[in-house]
Amino acid sequence: MEWQTDSRLTRRMVLALGLALLGYAALLGPVVWVLPPAGALVVCGVLLAVLGGLVLEADRLAYLATKAVAIEREDHPELFDAVERLSRQADVPRPAVAVVPSDEPNAMSAGTGNRTVVCVTLGLLKELDDEQLEAVLAHELAHVKNGDSSVLTVAGFPATVALAMLSTALEGMNGWAIVLGYFGAAVFLALLSLPLLLVSLPGTLVLSRYREYAADRGAVAITGKPVALAEALAELHGLPEPPEEDMRSMAGFNAFCIVPSPSLGLPATHPPTHKRIRKLRELAAELEE
Repeated sequence: MEWQTDSRLTRRMVLALGLALLGYAALLGPVVWVLPPAGALVVCGVLLAVLGGLVLEADRLAYLATKAVAIEREDHPELFDAVERLSRQADVPRPAVAVVPSDEPNAMSAGTGNRTVVCVTLGLLKELDDEQLEAVLAHELAHVKNGDSSVLTVAGFPATVALAMLSTALEGMNGWAIVLGYFGAAVFLALLSLPLLLVSLPGTLVLSRYREYAADRGAVAITGKPVALAEALAELHGLPEPPEEDMRSMAGFNAFCIVPSPSLGLPATHPPTHKRIRKLRELAAELEE
């Protein structure tokens, strides 16, 4: 099976990137028009530095946010060997392998260049059989091969800024804000973030959803086992809701996970699981012909 996406998928990803550019226009437009040139350059420089840090330090941020622990072969030999073998099949350098101390069954990949990491939770290792686990690992390696961590970070940066502004504003709308006199500033920040969120978020969500479809196809190209990935998705989707303290570790990286955390994130970063499974079943039928 060739490593490719269909033309409709490609067109939709191009459309999503166009929407992401609109997000940057909405983010930088007010800065350029309102501030004097020197001030606008400073703000744009700061934003560029933050974006560069998010891209270049994505692996370290993943470790910090999920409390993942890097492993060697002697720690989890079957997991380590599976990632090494699948990396050769995908023709990518083996990424670092890390285990997240969480009962929520999930996996994610992050990083760029030679600094990439594949993280799996203890819950995932417990719930999936060997073939299903390899299918999930192949999905994450497809993300690594496609550079999705960097793509989604860059494309989603305006939406990330908008969500951070909105979260800060909502947290500031409390009794202390009224007493100390900054309630109005919090309201203004919330109102400022909403247009940016409305413009930037749709493109981010569309791009994330279709990168998932592409990674599913990539996983099939690596393993040749679409049914195993379909079964893994069905297993993960059908599990009961995990405790909130486990969900928090992965939710901030929803767009990078094999399945979105049930809460504390944006489930719309992923296509509906039943549609992913249907497409995988279609791929399985194609391979059998």
